[in-house]
Amino acid sequence: MKPIRFALLASLTAAPLLAQETREMDAHVHGLSTLELAIEGEIIEINLMSPGMDIVGFEYAASTDADKDKVEAAIRTMLLPENVIALPKAAGCRLTEVLAHLHAGGRDHDDDDDHDEGHDKDHDEATDEHMDEHMHDEGEDHDHAEAAAHSEFHARYIFACVQPEDLGTIGFPFFERFENAQKIEAHYVTATGAGAVEINRSVAELTLE
Repeated sequence: MKPIRFALLASLTAAPLLAQETREMDAHVHGLSTLELAIEGEIIEINLMSPGMDIVGFEYAASTDADKDKVEAAIRTMLLPENVIALPKAAGCRLTEVLAHLHAGGRDHDDDDDHDEGHDKDHDEATDEHMDEHMHDEGEDHDHAEAAAHSEFHARYIFACVQPEDLGTIGFPFFERFENAQKIEAHYVTATGAGAVEINRSVAELTLE
C-alpha cells in the first residue's frame, strides 16, 4: 500500500512546512518537533520529525558505543507507536506500516528488527544539503560541516481504522518518553478540512476538527 502523500496538506500549508523544514535543518530548534497527519477514508498516516537533541540528547554523529546504543534504543522506542501516539480505542485502529530512522549528515540509520509483520520499513530517500553557488569554498565547507552536525529522527505510522470518525482526540505519550521534547508543531488534514496546532507538555493531545 502506498502511503498518503499529503497532497492537500501540502497545498494548504506548503509555506509554513517549508519554513519549518529549513529552520530545523539549518537552525535546528531544540525542543521542537513537527508532525504531519492525514486521514483518508479508513487510513491515517502520521509523520513525526524530531531533532536529535530532543530524542537522544545530542545531534552529532554517534561514534562511541554508548551513543550508538542511545540511537538504537530511541529507534526501537519509536518503532512502537504506543510510545509516541495514542489513538482513541473507539476508532479500532490497526497498525499496518511503521518506519523509524535517524537522518544525519546525508546518511540514514534505522533498525532492521521487525515489530509487526508486513510493516514497510523502506527508507525515504532525502537530500537535505544545499550549496549556495555564490559562496566561497571556505563558506561552503563550513555549511557542509554544519549540516552534517545536525541530526533528525523520523517516524512514520500508518493505521487502518474501523471507525475513523472516532479519531477525535489523539494523545502523545511521546513527551513522557523523550524528556527533552517540549513542543510539536502539528499540521493535519481530514475529510472535513485542515489545520495547524501546537502541542506541548501541558496539553499533550491533538483535537481534530
